[in-house]
Amino acid sequence: MKAGAVRFLFLAALLGFSLVPFWWMLVASLKRSDDQLTFGNPWWFDELYTGGYTGLFANGTFRDWMLNTALVLVGTVCISLLASALAAYALAFLSVPYSRSLVLVFFATYLVPQGVLFIPLVREMARLHLLNSPLALVATFPSLVIPFGTWVLWSFFRSLPRDLLDVARVEGASPLSLLTWLLLPLSGPALAAVGLFAVAIVFNDFLYSFTLIQSQQQTTLMAGIGLLSTDLGETGPTFAAVLLGVAPVALACAFFADSYARGLGTGILD
Repeated sequence: MKAGAVRFLFLAALLGFSLVPFWWMLVASLKRSDDQLTFGNPWWFDELYTGGYTGLFANGTFRDWMLNTALVLVGTVCISLLASALAAYALAFLSVPYSRSLVLVFFATYLVPQGVLFIPLVREMARLHLLNSPLALVATFPSLVIPFGTWVLWSFFRSLPRDLLDVARVEGASPLSLLTWLLLPLSGPALAAVGLFAVAIVFNDFLYSFTLIQSQQQTTLMAGIGLLSTDLGETGPTFAAVLLGVAPVALACAFFADSYARGLGTGILD
């Protein structure tokens, strides 16, 4: 009982420590800009002020940032999951020469620093006339997710019992049916890991969004926050925008942390 109480207190303290930055941002977003400059209580507000949030949502440019981010997020997740699943299935179950070596190449590509890929990607987006468009990010972000997703799904597919596949093949299932109706439903944790990784890529990016898109109306939330902090003299809207940008990733991690750990653990242990 004593050990359980100590464990509970330790985890509660760790959780509280992790939530401190979020609480501070929430309080700061609900204060007037003048109150930020006074030596008051940084953990509470003397007056509840929601002008930062109402001002943001009344701003048409901010709504454009949210819509652009949603477009990039949906496109990145869908393309990454589809391409990773197809590549992992081919490398795990089809007769692909040097399949394990190819998986190692995929994983090595995932380890390459993003800055190395920056200049070639910018030149390619310019050649395709995709600059200043969210489509440039939809075409760029999957290239950062697919190597990781292929490695995780390949490892997960190989950990599944071969008897299931043999029975399905005897019943006459095609390769596409095996992937669609058997493998993908069993690969929820691995798919969650890849999807959550894609969400983190989209919401943590500033470099590509700021460089590939120069138009304020076409940029995403993370790059827009940088513009917001320089265009406005008020700190409340900036903190509100930061909190709205962090919240989706935090909620996704909170709800899918177990699936992410199981899906990623399979890839590590393979």
